[in-house]
Amino acid sequence: MLGGSDVMGRYFQLSLEIETAKADKNYQVAISAARETYRLLPEFVESCKREYGKFDIGMSHAVHTASTLMAVTGDRDGLRALREVLSAVPELRDWLVAADEGDRDADVVEGILRAVCAKPGIRQVDLKSYLGAPDARRLSTLATWLEKAERLRRVRTGSTYQLFPPTRSGGGGSSAGAQGLGLQQAAPPTTPTPRQRRNAERPRFIDLSSLAYVRLPMAPPAWEERRRQEAEGTAARPDAHASPPLFSVDVPGWQITEQNRLPTAERPDPAFKEMFPTSGWTHWLDPKGRREGHPDSPAVLRVTDGTGRLAAERGLARDVYRADVNTDGSAIIFLSRDGVLHAYDHQVESLLEESLVETPEYVACAERLGIPRRELKNHVRGVAISADAGRYLYTVVDEAWCVSRTGEVLWGLRMPTQEGWTRVALPRSPRAGTSSDVDEALRLMNLSYPVTPDSVTQQYRRLAMQWHPDRNPGDGEAVPRMQRLNAAMELLTGVDLSSFSGGQLETATYQKILGTHVVDVPGGGRIQISIGLGMSEKSAADWIYAANFGWRDNRAFLASYSGKVVEVSSSGTPVRVYDIGAVPRHIGDTGAFLYLLTDTRLYILAGERLEGLIDVFDRGDLLLAERGFGLLAEKAFTWFSQDGRRVGAVGTRDPIRRVLSTDGGLTIETRQHRAMIAGPPAWWDTTNASHGQ
Repeated sequence: MLGGSDVMGRYFQLSLEIETAKADKNYQVAISAARETYRLLPEFVESCKREYGKFDIGMSHAVHTASTLMAVTGDRDGLRALREVLSAVPELRDWLVAADEGDRDADVVEGILRAVCAKPGIRQVDLKSYLGAPDARRLSTLATWLEKAERLRRVRTGSTYQLFPPTRSGGGGSSAGAQGLGLQQAAPPTTPTPRQRRNAERPRFIDLSSLAYVRLPMAPPAWEERRRQEAEGTAARPDAHASPPLFSVDVPGWQITEQNRLPTAERPDPAFKEMFPTSGWTHWLDPKGRREGHPDSPAVLRVTDGTGRLAAERGLARDVYRADVNTDGSAIIFLSRDGVLHAYDHQVESLLEESLVETPEYVACAERLGIPRRELKNHVRGVAISADAGRYLYTVVDEAWCVSRTGEVLWGLRMPTQEGWTRVALPRSPRAGTSSDVDEALRLMNLSYPVTPDSVTQQYRRLAMQWHPDRNPGDGEAVPRMQRLNAAMELLTGVDLSSFSGGQLETATYQKILGTHVVDVPGGGRIQISIGLGMSEKSAADWIYAANFGWRDNRAFLASYSGKVVEVSSSGTPVRVYDIGAVPRHIGDTGAFLYLLTDTRLYILAGERLEGLIDVFDRGDLLLAERGFGLLAEKAFTWFSQDGRRVGAVGTRDPIRRVLSTDGGLTIETRQHRAMIAGPPAWWDTTNASHGQ
């Protein structure tokens, strides 16, 4: 049974999972998180009342977002579960309107799908009269949601859309049965490859207790950081009266030497909605196939070199659902919505194509966890391709598979489950701070970068013996000084010290203990009661949400939902685990340094040493190079040395579309303007021509 603080933490964690899954169009994942939230809602309400004296939250993603997703996916059982919990808790009864709206939407969704099945190509604007529904705007909204859920397909026709059942080919023909009802059909059978005909390999469990364990300051979730900044009045707010310059620099050694308007022919094509910048090649993706000259392609890929020149452009034969580029941009890999991995080099020449749904390893995992064939894309969270493009990896729930381009399975690993598993653990402290808080904690403990968990623990022991109030009777500062030391220790290591003595700090236990109570009964007897939370294996799994290869070799990094990043050798042997308490959205390795980027923190590591920590909330994506790294935000580009020392930044009035390092310095482009900046250091060793040119 979860305690009050655990319930609140889990509630907000699930809320973030719902929003993330909705954005990724993983509606079943979002609904699953919502259903888990419903079990927590009564205790969550009570926890809020104990903590704040009342429950006054106005909305919940599990209620107001998930109800629409349940309606769109036809999950009537989920809507019934929602109604039951809202009816049972007095403080939540005002939210019953969301359940009512969900039921009405589910009825309308069924009507839309019946109409599309009966009249393929029906115009969206005609749904109102066809169904006799009064709210045309809601019909339009639900049709859009149904397209996102792949239960129907919309084709623009003048000022409206024609609605068709979903088809793999994208054609406008009609079909019957499940497809006519808007259900995703399995891909037609293909000739099995040699890999698909063999028996499935079995993944090896990652034994976290056998690995070098690096506990790091916890990265708070984005919602918590935003709330903290708003409370402190430090959140960035646009100045309605300010008129920023087109380009600006913030260090004396940098100078804007040229600034001009881009000719129309050189402006970026707005069809390329996604950009994958690296120090070598930049990949531009048109995920909707709207680029002129590629009328039959579901997506278009363009590649430019380090100077901005066009290297290649090609329409792709398959759509793109997930994507990842290797560190220097020499290769990119995609997962299509029907579960096919396809990868390309920087000339957009095909490197591989593999249908995951046919591979024995995926089939075995799907059978273990009960994954329907049509939901493959929702459960494959990470894909990556190595620096030499000789191998790729993908993750399915809690499994990671590394495969050579010839189809040989090189290794497979499986993360331990979240509940009831042997795990790295002194209990996690909820304490999280900014990089300046971490710096202050280091100063208090007389430490400086680089720092390791062992060095923090050893210094804590020395200072605790020196500062403990029992050793300093009569010193009025002894107690607050010890409290500050404990707070610094919790911040730097993430360990909750409230239940542990100093002698236990070195004993990293890996067993998650279930709640057990011994109760005296009349007559002198005693009984033991264990309390646990039941859930499916898939729900209990520690999903691998991010994965990447090293830059200089074939090491890999696997990051789980619980915030553990496991380093794996090129042979598939786990080496160490970094615990940051949050899922990184980018893992970058340059050989000398490892970079873990979350929504709020960038960790810079050399082996087990923390070299630096940078606050990156709303600071953009990570761009790695040989001589440093950049953070590319919407309207700012900041350059750092390899170990995290800030070098300088360029600000822009308009969103940045491209950043280049040239012989003359730095080139920054927005949609309509370009600036040349002298002074920034080169991204790579100019004597080494292997940076991607």
